[in-house]
Amino acid sequence: MGLKNTHAPHVRFSGAFFKSIESKALSHLVWLAEVAYSGDMSLRKNLLLVPSNRLDAFTATGVLADMLKAEPSVEVEIICRESDVVYFENAPGRMSFITHNKDVPPRFSLMLKTLGRTWHRIVSLTNLRLPFLLWAQHRHSFKFTAGAYALPSLFRPDRATPPHIWGPEKIHLPLPETLTPLTPLVVFATQESGRADWDWRHYAELAWRLADSVPQLANAHIVVLSSKDCRVAQGLVDNLPAGQITCLPDLPYAKTAALLRRAKMVLGTDRLVARMAPYASCGLVLRLDRAETLETGRPYGLYTGHDAGQVASYIGGALPKVPMEPKAAAAKMATQDENIATVARPLASQSKAELQALADQINRINNDR
Repeated sequence: MGLKNTHAPHVRFSGAFFKSIESKALSHLVWLAEVAYSGDMSLRKNLLLVPSNRLDAFTATGVLADMLKAEPSVEVEIICRESDVVYFENAPGRMSFITHNKDVPPRFSLMLKTLGRTWHRIVSLTNLRLPFLLWAQHRHSFKFTAGAYALPSLFRPDRATPPHIWGPEKIHLPLPETLTPLTPLVVFATQESGRADWDWRHYAELAWRLADSVPQLANAHIVVLSSKDCRVAQGLVDNLPAGQITCLPDLPYAKTAALLRRAKMVLGTDRLVARMAPYASCGLVLRLDRAETLETGRPYGLYTGHDAGQVASYIGGALPKVPMEPKAAAAKMATQDENIATVARPLASQSKAELQALADQINRINNDR
């Protein structure tokens, strides 16, 4: 019994067969294009390529906000690092992500995930050539420079779009329950502590000076944002009274944003926190560094010294004055009036005696004549 040939027989395809396959593929591509660019916005999808640097990724939220505002029903697919998804995941729109874990985006793997697909709009904030390989009806590519704090607007070229912070409406902050909503919070962001010549003693001296000489922060609570192995944060926790300080190591992004919204002042070396705080409506932001940087248009103050007294004086003058309650203001005015009257009585009696003595002297002179 002979063995049977299990291999498929050799088949020759005619040229007409290849033409039919080619026409089907072309018609399929045309159909996809018609669907992608039809009037139904829900079928469209935009692509956003985000820089790998975490500071630039945060700033790129401004472009996403501009895209969602102009086309709220269009889904946006974002190519970014896996750790940077937190900047975009709570944005008010339909989103999906293509993530990677490399400092330099892996070009080959991104090509495998993107080639053959269509997008209505491609926005690249990187120097990758991938957008030029992807076919799209509209393509926008912005030149993104490191250290920029605003990007050119996608739909309003004459304006700039600042970064946006999206987070859950309700979020629990791990703060002491004894704090009232009116207790002012002072945030010390000590990550990247090597950027400045400040150790825990400088921060501790500043905390003491703020409590002693700045009325707006007299009853403030100190919150330290740091990494788990930060020596500056550990020194502050070990040497400041426990009821006056809270250390929150490696706080998630959404909770950091919620804390900054409540903070009265932010000071420290962390560049991301310093960039987030102004857009979270924080009252005063001061970043510490060893030397002046070339960054322009930064939304915070920069201090390159290490004199805590000088910083405290600046903060006292920069913070808005706290308005007094009517009862407290009236009591203060009454106290001032009473003090003025107390000082004025001896002056008035002294003036009256002097006038009487002068009158007696004049009368005596007249009588001697």
